[in-house]
Amino acid sequence: MGDPKIYPVGDSHSWHCWTNIPETAPYTCGPMTLYHFGLHKPIMMAKIPKEAIVCFCHGEVDCRCHVFKFPPYEECIDSLVAGFREAVKLNIVGRDPKKTWIYFVPPPARVSPPDNPGFPFLGTSEQRLGWVRYMNAQNKKMCQEEGWTFVDIYDRYADADGYMRTDQVGSIDHIHVADTKPLQEFIDAHS
Repeated sequence: MGDPKIYPVGDSHSWHCWTNIPETAPYTCGPMTLYHFGLHKPIMMAKIPKEAIVCFCHGEVDCRCHVFKFPPYEECIDSLVAGFREAVKLNIVGRDPKKTWIYFVPPPARVSPPDNPGFPFLGTSEQRLGWVRYMNAQNKKMCQEEGWTFVDIYDRYADADGYMRTDQVGSIDHIHVADTKPLQEFIDAHS
């Protein structure tokens, strides 16, 4: 069959959902937040073919766990996205910018699950919803400016208020999207 055509890279969102998508090679670089990716700027493309689509999946952990600690949130997210942009640019040198995809930050949970130190939910549900929407808007703007593709399927996983659906289409763990159909349809339309 040859090499996969899409390589998702990033945090756990580069694994969940993608594992059931044909012609992809899900890859995580550890639990790397958007902040750490933007700060350290690791080069992760060495084993990814130049002609492949690379989809960067970062930001959910930052919105769920860290933006709360660094108000005002707009400045925090603007700084995160600026570092992220520079890290992506370093990673795609010599690649077709149109084959650079930025994955959306999934809708946040309406109600935080019981406290789990491994998956903290900081701030109120309303705050997290605002942070996620703002980060997605900034990432979409960045993609428009750079000629990259924003994987914008947020509404397919959100309820009427913008929170993660908890049925089979949304998420079963309050964090990761479950149903592959919206992602597969996006891939079919854009690759």
